[in-house]
Amino acid sequence: MRHTRIIVTHYGGPDALQVVEEECPEPKDGEVRVRVLAAGVSLPDLLMREGIHPETPRLPFTPGWDLVGIVDKLGDGVSGIEPGAIRVGRR
Repeated sequence: MRHTRIIVTHYGGPDALQVVEEECPEPKDGEVRVRVLAAGVSLPDLLMREGIHPETPRLPFTPGWDLVGIVDKLGDGVSGIEPGAIRVGRR
């Protein structure tokens, strides 16, 4: 299954954003894959894109901590949640 996402390729302005289409990663042990329906991008995401937020991830990264989505697949060892569950929160 393929998906589309936006990544920050280098620190800077809007030119640092790139749309990529790739295969969906399989969830690892203890992970849950969520099909994102909506993601919020806020001031911390903009500061991360510029490389000045204290919690800036390593490049490349996908901005948008806040999300709403549906659990798509479970990795081994996951309990307490089932595929099809709606998730609201932070990734």
